Amino acid sequence: MLQYMPNFFIAQAVEMYLKRAHYEHDEETGEWCAWVEGLPGAYAQADTVESVRNQLAEVVEDYMLVSLYNRNPIPEFQRFARPLQYGTRTD
Repeated sequence: MLQYMPNFFIAQAVEMYLKRAHYEHDEETGEWCAWVEGLPGAYAQADTVESVRNQLAEVVEDYMLVSLYNRNPIPEFQRFARPLQYGTRTD
């Protein structure tokens, strides 16, 4: 049976999503907001751009790990997976 199994390139995938993240400064609160379109709930808010990026990286990583655990699809994650052939054990 041919299946796609993640190669655990989580860090590479997180970086890909962070490159596409949207950042916005809220003048009213003085904080930075960041989110990734296509990943529901992938949102962070902090005082500095660096802090909000770090928080968003954690959110994206958690999103991916929970999705993998629950076998939910992750947008564009297939580019970080490779097909593996599974066989039966002989021992």
